[in-house]
Amino acid sequence: MGRGWLLLMSSKASLKGLTIFSTGNEELDSRLGGGVPHPAFVIIEGENGTAKTTFAAQLALGALQAGFRVVFFTTESTVKQLLAQTRNVTIDLTKYYIKGQLVIYSSYLKSVTWSPEWVKESFNALLSFLAENRGGFQVAIIDSLTPLLEYLEPGDISRLIYIARLLAADGSSLIVTTHSGVIDEKIAKHLKAAADVYYQLSLASVGGKQVKVLKVVKARGVPDVVEGTVAFDVDPAFGIKIVPIVVAQA
Repeated sequence: MGRGWLLLMSSKASLKGLTIFSTGNEELDSRLGGGVPHPAFVIIEGENGTAKTTFAAQLALGALQAGFRVVFFTTESTVKQLLAQTRNVTIDLTKYYIKGQLVIYSSYLKSVTWSPEWVKESFNALLSFLAENRGGFQVAIIDSLTPLLEYLEPGDISRLIYIARLLAADGSSLIVTTHSGVIDEKIAKHLKAAADVYYQLSLASVGGKQVKVLKVVKARGVPDVVEGTVAFDVDPAFGIKIVPIVVAQA
């Protein structure tokens, strides 16, 4: 796959043949209208510390439990670190990785400074990989897209959206995570307009306790009523645990 593939991907996916797959967490499913639309382009945006990777891993677990093949690209950890991090919050992906149902690629290089040239080369390699192998997986996850965005232009995003639509046409979903407030506004609007599902994560204080807040900004194709805002915490013993408190909107 060349050195570092790297990320991105968006799509205004055709919702023909749309289904819903469970997140693998019943409480979360009940608030998301049953689960996650598929095939679809899903964006998870959030500040640092809002559990973007954990949430993406939860969606990966649900897809794996549904029998899907999943490919997970990470720019923020090694393969070993990702498996350990998710296992520590009871979202255990290890057995799926061992048997080959889950494939993980890491471009995490702690001591390397990413140059514009390296990012472009990696981004193009990633798009080629996704296009050429789209029949080999049903869900692709990129965590996180943020390191690439400062080097990419609107034309690159358009190519990403094109590839994502090819994936959707073949019945595959793309899930990407991004950090809040670091994306060029023009690129951010392009991505958001293309997304079928858009989740926004933030932090809030509820009853004196800091919790994560999931806001469902967009969810095309979800047949049931979706709660607009969901408060949750990440418990090492239970994973993602819904906080039974209504978070007031400003």
